[in-house]
Amino acid sequence: MENLTPAHRALMADNPCLTQVSLTAQQAITQSVYVKNLRKGQFLHRRADEAIGYYGVVSGRLRISAENRDGKALTLTFMQAGEWFGEISLVDGVARTHDCEALEACEILVIPKHSFETHLLNDVRSLRHITEHICQRLRGVLNLVEQMSIQSLHERLARRLLDLAQQQGNQLNINQQELAHMMGVSRQSISKIVLAWSQAGWITLDYNQLVLQQPDQLLNLCVSDPVPHIKTD
Repeated sequence: MENLTPAHRALMADNPCLTQVSLTAQQAITQSVYVKNLRKGQFLHRRADEAIGYYGVVSGRLRISAENRDGKALTLTFMQAGEWFGEISLVDGVARTHDCEALEACEILVIPKHSFETHLLNDVRSLRHITEHICQRLRGVLNLVEQMSIQSLHERLARRLLDLAQQQGNQLNINQQELAHMMGVSRQSISKIVLAWSQAGWITLDYNQLVLQQPDQLLNLCVSDPVPHIKTD
């Protein structure tokens, strides 16, 4: 793709996997990359799809999710502007293991599979960064397993909100239904906790947004469990 915009170039320049390869490889990758636009609700890929590329989010937000046997969706994480993903299936050759859906209009930069394999997997420095990124994802998964095994829902929700805040800042673009999908529980369970935290002044709620007003209180909750009770008067 010859006519890369400044936003495209900035996204590529921010990825060490792409900047560590030779100038010749960078030029070849630039020639092979293309843009894919998604409308809200459109899937970038579905579970069991063949991996066709390495993705960079130029704009918009996507949800990575899975379904159980009953068809209940579990949100695993979100991808937003500035993030790259999709490398795991390109490395091991296994089909996509999760669904990836656009939550709003998205612009995605795609490095095709052949370009990824030729110019990134065959470069030692780039491969190291890819491996480190995969290790980070693995640690994240192991942390989630640990949290689900030994922590209360209050603790897990507090930790997840703090993790999201590291990506988005204290103003989170997420609603209670999405949180329920992410935590694998009912919306009612999330609403009860969120209401208590709102009454305590820890968070404020708006349409499709949740603002962390006192993130230090949520951090304390990850260590202890002083859960505010819902006011009934």
